[in-house]
Amino acid sequence: MVKRQTIRTGITSLALGAVMAIGIGTQAFGQYAPSGNAVTSPANGLAFDDYVTATRKQLRDVISARFEAEADPFGSFDIDQVVDMRSPYSLGADEAACLTAGRGLAHGEKVGFLAVHGLTDSPYWLSDVRDQLRRDFPCATFNGVLLPGHGTAPGDLIDVSYQDWLDTVNYGMTAFDKDIEHIIAIGYSTGATLIGRDIAARSNDPRISAMIMLSPGLAAKSDMAWLTPYVRYVKKWVGQGSENDPGKYGSMAMNAAAEFHLLTAPYRDASIPASNVPVFVAISSDDQTVNPLAAVDYFCNKVQSPIRQMIWYQGEINTVDEHPQCDDIDIVKSANDDMRTINHAHTAITMSPENPVYGLDGAVLDCGHYDDPDELAACQSGTDTVYGERNLLKSATPGTLRRGTFNPDFNAMMDKMAIFVAASLGVNKQPAAQ
Repeated sequence: MVKRQTIRTGITSLALGAVMAIGIGTQAFGQYAPSGNAVTSPANGLAFDDYVTATRKQLRDVISARFEAEADPFGSFDIDQVVDMRSPYSLGADEAACLTAGRGLAHGEKVGFLAVHGLTDSPYWLSDVRDQLRRDFPCATFNGVLLPGHGTAPGDLIDVSYQDWLDTVNYGMTAFDKDIEHIIAIGYSTGATLIGRDIAARSNDPRISAMIMLSPGLAAKSDMAWLTPYVRYVKKWVGQGSENDPGKYGSMAMNAAAEFHLLTAPYRDASIPASNVPVFVAISSDDQTVNPLAAVDYFCNKVQSPIRQMIWYQGEINTVDEHPQCDDIDIVKSANDDMRTINHAHTAITMSPENPVYGLDGAVLDCGHYDDPDELAACQSGTDTVYGERNLLKSATPGTLRRGTFNPDFNAMMDKMAIFVAASLGVNKQPAAQ
């Protein structure tokens, strides 16, 4: 089991990181140093399969060298599994399932899905969504990119720009084979921000059929995030944690937070153009990483397609009834007693409860919000723990709150998503049996 002790702040409490940063100066890198072989944006024209192969080798070389002196640096996960989780991928049609389904657009023929992960994350964070959509649309192609600075070492985010991320998304969108007639982009957190900006810049591309935005990071939660572009010159880290999570970094470079803030500017000032592309959104009202109400504003004011849907997981705060809203918002109660979830964390939306890494009985536990050693140990080993977002920390019994890394409503969300995708393609479809 990996006892994950990630940074406490993330984009969540950039205020704390920023205020503490002023006047402190640059910290030593130590184990967080840049790898010297950071992932960069792919060259235009590079075949996607070649990009996948080259990036996998790059990750294997860097991770193997970085952890060669450590025994079991990722707990029960070996280097091969870590490389699999962090690497980009290209999955063609499931030919047997496609043939059984009868081919055709309703089953994903000539459809390409592009998955874009979030900040400090890896493609694995959209793997459950991908796998379920692949069951629903077995004739489709599924590609996933790895954003520059990710997958290797957290120090590789110290010298990356949001334009590098946008270039990679642009590459992914244009790298589908010519027989793909419909492109559906899926973004988690920062990935959602990126696909929204990319598609806004290609509004006349007839192949763009839909966007799926999960925990979309359209604005940071903290009101102090505006400081990060300045603070990064005197402080390198928002926070540093252990690096034993197989699917993501445990540390956040201040530069990455700054670039995220700059990336979101068109959403925050409402200058991003309105779009006729169908949009599906799922977000938690209690999200402590990004501002969930910014997603409501974008959905209601910028999404002009009649094919749109938002799932709003209502927790303890940000009651959507008290905020300007619109039609097509499905309010779903967050709490689920059977799975011991009190609300949805930012990190919970994309994962199934059955996920072997981050699910209800998964190997990775997120307890990084506890500083007290006894409370941390209780969170990591306790049997009376509950799952939720960090806004519950003060109200929960010390040591009993694990940050949620799975969605108790995952199957229902995916059923709605499949119906949305079919409607975006102009076909009628019922979701595949779970």
